[in-house]
Amino acid sequence: MIDEEKKTVEKIKKAALEEFYEKGYGKASLRTICRNAGVTTGALYFHYENKEALLKAILEPLIARYESLMAEYMGMELEAPEKGADIDVLMMSFILEHRKEAIIIMEKAQGSCYEGWHKRIEAMMGQAVMTFYRSRVIEEPDKELIRILARTRLDGCLEILKGNYDMEYSLYLTKKLGVYATGGTEKLIKELNEFHG
Repeated sequence: MIDEEKKTVEKIKKAALEEFYEKGYGKASLRTICRNAGVTTGALYFHYENKEALLKAILEPLIARYESLMAEYMGMELEAPEKGADIDVLMMSFILEHRKEAIIIMEKAQGSCYEGWHKRIEAMMGQAVMTFYRSRVIEEPDKELIRILARTRLDGCLEILKGNYDMEYSLYLTKKLGVYATGGTEKLIKELNEFHG
């Protein structure tokens, strides 16, 4: 019986992921999710209180893992800045494994509790970039410069995420952007330190 319930939950979540991805949270239909999952609305409501609870069931485990990886990889990059491009590939591998969920969070969550979550990701990216620059430059980095650098990095990730690329090519692009970013970062850090030195 427990296995059947797990299968039902997985069918609902799989159908819901597709519906949220295709239509966005606001236009997603629980009836369509049930029909595509091959379950009754009663079965859906037995497991999920409402549409937002279903979205949370899909996204919360991934968000927790993303935040954990972000902290772990930031620590790795602070210890070994030269490995930044490889670390970018590790993070992007996780994100690409959950491409649809990531796109929902970044662009299709209007009307849900995740509506502003893309701003939280931008803030996390900004904090990571600020922490990195603070560890390498003499003076406090310019906040607006850091915000723009973080946004540029995030935009690059989104372009890859939304592109119709297979995993291998997506990771190739990620690595090359990471190499490019590392070179520019090193040059910028040197220039900032010379200016303030």
